[in-house]
Amino acid sequence: MSDITLVDLTLFGCPMHYIKAREALKHTAIEESVDLLVNTGDAVDEVFNSLSQDGQECAITSSEGLTTTIRVRRKQ
Repeated sequence: MSDITLVDLTLFGCPMHYIKAREALKHTAIEESVDLLVNTGDAVDEVFNSLSQDGQECAITSSEGLTTTIRVRRKQ
């Protein structure tokens, strides 16, 4: 298993944070994970739910102040 890449999406609003997350997953091998750093709040729900609907496995791994980390395992 390779190291997990962290992608900072805190500078992007809707829908760019989701588009950038999908782009990062395209560069991730199937069954590998990437950590997405997003602004706490609506962005977490939007990215988490959208990627889950795309068939990816998502889990919130940390929430610290203004940011939340979502770990996404590429399933397809």
